[in-house]
Amino acid sequence: MINGWTIPAIAFAVVSQAAAAIWWASDTNTKVERNTNAIEQVVENEKEIAVVQMQQQVIVDDIKEMKSTDKEMRDMINRIYEMVRSWDQLAAPTILE
Repeated sequence: MINGWTIPAIAFAVVSQAAAAIWWASDTNTKVERNTNAIEQVVENEKEIAVVQMQQQVIVDDIKEMKSTDKEMRDMINRIYEMVRSWDQLAAPTILE
């Protein structure tokens, strides 16, 4: 019942399917490698973002501290200025006499 073309046709079909499977698997492997590289880059970016966020928080804290120190210094300078001004006001009548 099986003529001379059946076995070669089946063999050709099996070889074709095997070749297609290998081609598909190699393409899938390439996609997996690209995705793996992309995921690794995302993880690296997340680490760098975390570092930058920590640096940013430190900068914000430093700025707050500098503003507080600046206000304290301005208050101190104003008190010194007022003190010197009061001395000048006390000393002024004695100079003119």
